[in-house]
Amino acid sequence: MKSPAASADLSSLPALKVLMRARAEGRMPHAVLLTGDDGELLARAAEQLAALHLGESEALAHADCFVLRPAKKSRVIDIKQVCRVVGSLKLTSISPRRVVLVAEPDRFNAPGANAFLKTLEEPPAGTLIVLHTTKYYQVIPTVLSRCLRFHIKGEPASFADPSWLDWLREFEKLLVRMIKGPASPNARVSEVFIPLYALCARFEVLLALFGAEALKVAPPPPPSDDDEDEAGEAHESSILRAVRTRMLFSVEEKIRQVGRMHPECGLQVAQAIGYLEQARARLELSYQVVAALEQFMLRTLRTFAQRPRPEPAAQS
Repeated sequence: MKSPAASADLSSLPALKVLMRARAEGRMPHAVLLTGDDGELLARAAEQLAALHLGESEALAHADCFVLRPAKKSRVIDIKQVCRVVGSLKLTSISPRRVVLVAEPDRFNAPGANAFLKTLEEPPAGTLIVLHTTKYYQVIPTVLSRCLRFHIKGEPASFADPSWLDWLREFEKLLVRMIKGPASPNARVSEVFIPLYALCARFEVLLALFGAEALKVAPPPPPSDDDEDEAGEAHESSILRAVRTRMLFSVEEKIRQVGRMHPECGLQVAQAIGYLEQARARLELSYQVVAALEQFMLRTLRTFAQRPRPEPAAQS
């Protein structure tokens, strides 16, 4: 069973070119960390690398391919999962090579990461460990230091849905109002706050809509030793997280776009992006969507409202 388009030719990616050449020359590292902005592309690249190492076209269906990924509602990789995979690596394999795919290593909890470090540093002979994440800066240093990191360029695919494009247009209008300030002191509520709260509510509705559509067309979860319900729940959570990531990426790009049109607001734009990143982090902890968006937008509004403005020119 393989992820969408996993069989597509990704060999033109510079990172995979380097790794394929290293394998041909017998210099293949035992642990590779793939990073980038497009989580789907990273997963496909990791699977293709696993297929290359195993000599099979469908790596996830191979008995010597093991997968670690966030599970349960907590979406962490825990010590129970790690011990299961590490124990399997000690058993006799059906081929001379084995692969461990680690999705989102930034989601290791401390016991899980500690249990995996020894295997990550000195895996059994013929074993390749491929980790991939869009948030390498959240991977603990002891895991990072044991991997050879390769960055794969790419951006999350944006939504072309008219309702989402309309949301982005309204968000842009709101940003411009924040930058320019209200037309009059009495207009602040109608011009800024009402659209702000409306956008937060619409974002939650669209997230649920796009998430439901993504789940309808998503492939079944890959084979796992986890409880069937827990594995399904984790797989669904991963898909919904990917949808949310794409939406928030579009929001960040819109902020940057508006910032380029108003270069005098560079500091405020940078702060707004920082607030958005904090909202992302809260959502990773199952924070309420509307609450996280409201905090981001209200803090952004305050930042622009407190921006020093040029004094009006004196009239002669």
